[in-house]
Amino acid sequence: MTGLRGEPEWFVIAVAALFGLGVGSFLNVVVYRVPLGLSVSKPRSFCPTCDRQLSWWENVPVASWLALRGKCHTCHEPISARYPLVEGATAAVFALVTWAWHGSLLSGGYCVLGATVIAVSLIELGGPRAPLSVGATGAALGQTLIIGAAMWLDAWSVLVWSLVGLVVATVTLAVLRSRDPDCRDPRGHGRTLLATAGCWLGGLGAVAVAATVAGLVAWILTAFACLVVLWNRRRRPLAMESSGRSWGRWVLAIASVPLVTGLAVAMAVSLAVAR
Repeated sequence: MTGLRGEPEWFVIAVAALFGLGVGSFLNVVVYRVPLGLSVSKPRSFCPTCDRQLSWWENVPVASWLALRGKCHTCHEPISARYPLVEGATAAVFALVTWAWHGSLLSGGYCVLGATVIAVSLIELGGPRAPLSVGATGAALGQTLIIGAAMWLDAWSVLVWSLVGLVVATVTLAVLRSRDPDCRDPRGHGRTLLATAGCWLGGLGAVAVAATVAGLVAWILTAFACLVVLWNRRRRPLAMESSGRSWGRWVLAIASVPLVTGLAVAMAVSLAVAR
């Protein structure tokens, strides 16, 4: 399958990856500012240490971080490696999605859904529950692009089932929120992704069943890993706290949001199987 104007599939995948780098740069802004209640559009990107607004050449995805050797050009404070990693990961996701959809127009909507998963996951790995607006905006934009592409390509089954998935996920989310209107339930992490996952899995049809099972398995495994680490911490608290790079801390960070992990794995598995 080729792109809209007949471009070869590899070319469309490469363009998607480059576009993903730019989107990844924007996701870094979202992940940093949303938990702080800041606007994602104003002011322009700035150094969180010295507050200086960055020049355009300091905002080139991945390349700027490498050129600056991971430090601010002005205050020389370290810049987290998370920034180029998020940009590179987003580019990889966009390339994978475009490859899975054979470079068709449907890739666009699913790339948006993939970017939403990355944003929500990173926000919630940092601690706070991601605002519903993040997942809702991503799901709405992704679904709109899917509808437009499906109508253009006469892929009516994708259109119908993605809408069914969205409706089912939205109803489920409404029920969960009615049981926890104040959003105080610590197990509520990941709910923001329900609508996004509904669009994604619904559009893939029967593959969604296998993907959902994979997500549940991942959920169980991460919860089990969390219990193992907590048990080890009780037995060897000093050993677990002795190193900032302890594997236990990474496991705890991931296992603390098992629903996010499960949904992300389910979506990735479904995409690979669909190919």
